[in-house]
Amino acid sequence: MFRPRMASALAVRKVRKRDLIVLVIVAGLSVVGAVAQEKSAEEIAQELSNPTSALAGLGSNLDFRAFDGNLPGAGNQNSFTYLFQPSLPFPQKNGYNLLVRPAIPLIFQAPVPDGVGGFRNEGVALGNIGYDVAYGTTYDSGVLFLFGVVGELPTNTDSDVGADQWRLGPEVAVGLVKKWGVVGALITHKVDVAGDSTPDTSITGGQYFYAFPLPKTFQIAAGPSWSYDHNASSGNKLTLPLGIGLSKTTVTAKGMPLKFAVQYWHYVESPDAFGPDWQIRFNFTPVIKVPWGN
Repeated sequence: MFRPRMASALAVRKVRKRDLIVLVIVAGLSVVGAVAQEKSAEEIAQELSNPTSALAGLGSNLDFRAFDGNLPGAGNQNSFTYLFQPSLPFPQKNGYNLLVRPAIPLIFQAPVPDGVGGFRNEGVALGNIGYDVAYGTTYDSGVLFLFGVVGELPTNTDSDVGADQWRLGPEVAVGLVKKWGVVGALITHKVDVAGDSTPDTSITGGQYFYAFPLPKTFQIAAGPSWSYDHNASSGNKLTLPLGIGLSKTTVTAKGMPLKFAVQYWHYVESPDAFGPDWQIRFNFTPVIKVPWGN
């Protein structure tokens, strides 16, 4: 595989905490521009559970993870991260949507094995920015389908929280949207295409998702993410959580739809040496108007 040497400008860089705080503030201010909507809160709740939706949302996720494993002290480790994950749809005349979804991680605390039988905790850092660009729709039958590309950029400010690689690969999602709810699965595969050639990356992953409506615009809903590292040693390949959650969609007095959610993930499979044991995710998603229309 061809891997050009990265320019020095793309080398890992340390940044000041205040620069990262500015990033979060800018992301928060981007909610300005949300506007009144014509759909009911129930309809909005269902559409936000559909990955082919034409609604634009600014997802913010706060994740707390507890870890376990065979390494000494693994069960005493935890992490705290923030993930800004907007969904920007571009509706097409044929009824399909072109979807652009970056994922910007900010790590506040992350345990890293130090190689001598212990752990060090990394402070505030920017991780590698992920993204996907997909094309799809939900048919009259309720079947949803999308396909596209998924990638990762080496934007980390500390090499302990992200590989110095450009990663790229395909993605596909299928599911079903009915009045009783939404169910589906997303599958991706990423390989390293440039940057540091060590380690060699070949990771299949994805997400299964579901949302079942409850009264007053509540939903039982979750979307746990899983991965399978083809190049990891035996016992360290699969990371698979089971997830349950509750969400609530509401509309403010000024007509801005908001979605609040909390999920709990329990990892039934995780790397033997060191991996996540359980996770709590808090989500806040404003629905916004984009310049090209919702």
